[in-house]
Amino acid sequence: MTKLLPLTLLLLGCAGSPRGEAARGEADSLSTAEASLAPTVAFRLPTGGGPVTAYAFPALEPLPRSLGTRTAKPRAALGIDLAGRRLIYRDSAGAVASFDLVASREKTIAPPGALAALGSDGTLLAVDSTGAVTESQPWGTRPWPSRLGRGVREVFAAPGGRLIAIRHARGDSLLVSSREAGVSLAEPVPEAVDRSASRDGDAVAFATDSGVAVLEDREPGRPWFVRVAGRPHAVAFSPSGHRLYVALRAKSELAVIDRFARRERPAIALPGPAAALRFDPWGRVLLARSGGEAEGGETWVIGSASDEVVERLRTRWGTDLPTVSESGVLLSREGNAIVARDLRSLDSLGAARDLWFAGRWASTAATAAARQEARAADPTRRAAPAQPTAPAPAPAAPPSLWVQVSVSRNETWARALARELTAEGHAAAVVEPKNPGDGWRVMTGPYRSRDAADSAGRALNRSYWVVDRSREARPRP
Repeated sequence: MTKLLPLTLLLLGCAGSPRGEAARGEADSLSTAEASLAPTVAFRLPTGGGPVTAYAFPALEPLPRSLGTRTAKPRAALGIDLAGRRLIYRDSAGAVASFDLVASREKTIAPPGALAALGSDGTLLAVDSTGAVTESQPWGTRPWPSRLGRGVREVFAAPGGRLIAIRHARGDSLLVSSREAGVSLAEPVPEAVDRSASRDGDAVAFATDSGVAVLEDREPGRPWFVRVAGRPHAVAFSPSGHRLYVALRAKSELAVIDRFARRERPAIALPGPAAALRFDPWGRVLLARSGGEAEGGETWVIGSASDEVVERLRTRWGTDLPTVSESGVLLSREGNAIVARDLRSLDSLGAARDLWFAGRWASTAATAAARQEARAADPTRRAAPAQPTAPAPAPAAPPSLWVQVSVSRNETWARALARELTAEGHAAAVVEPKNPGDGWRVMTGPYRSRDAADSAGRALNRSYWVVDRSREARPRP
């Protein structure tokens, strides 16, 4: 089965000055422009069916405006499509469904039993028992012309509508496929107790009985392996893709692997053995569940900047919770209550059986405009010619918003990526490291508005962060 991990947001516990290349590269994603957007909220889907409700953080007070349509009984969370403003989940029959926060309606995407994965760009890909692939965007769903065949056991979605699948047929194989090209790569891979793909979809890690094997798209026939001091139980990439974190059986620590140095780093001490790992996509914290029963136990909050456990909570894990919001609130299920924590307050709401998502909520007009912009940016669709309109006046402030594509310790790799993006028609530049531990950042821009930056980021067909660089020097090409 595919992992049903929700896409989560930012936790406050490690919002201080991050250290290390991964933490520093992702810290820039929080900008003053983002702070001016709609407030972060928690979305609640009643497990018995009913209307979707939004609650303001941190007090979990219900917002006065209803989200309208009632939903069928949801079973498990799959994630939140931030760009498309959709909640993705399984219904009571096991079918893949979405609730559209713009249109306020529920839609079935894939049949019961289909595996599903949500890419960082909001593309949802589902694979049924015959290997047929369905692609879902906020504006519609379409089948892929080719099939993967039977035996698919796990799927990951990569930006740009790429599907990574693990298929079992006389041994496990990794398949990389797209709508236009079909299967472009098929490689044998080791049996593993857990698997994880990077957000960019450029690497897949396999936790074996003695270490971690990694298959990268730049060297698909040459996987590399790092032996760790212990028996792996779970593995997770950092959101930047620079590090791998490995939970170990019967060992109270996390192994840490530097992906580009291909070696083990100092381990992170834990209160006990970890059974599951869950990163927030901004790279600020890693959540680890203690070993034992899935319904109970502790959650350890690990700061990726400090590599230390900064909080211990008595929580229950589900496909939806625990999760963290962009505004710095941890949302967890504790007993019969939903608890929201930040540095200033603690409140709870007795609705532990329902499904919860953390995201942003804006007016219908704002979300509809974003939906239309995303539809127009999709290169696979033919849009009607736009009617000529008078140009809008340029804002008085100089452009300061940039789209960050990657951060790396390898200058040659960063400059090669910038040249590749420039050749594709994007205004790419490289930002040199300023401090020890910084990486080489590849960016495009500048843009005069958040909407323009988001449009440019979606056109890249890869994961990205919007960065406000008003206080930094202009990057050099």
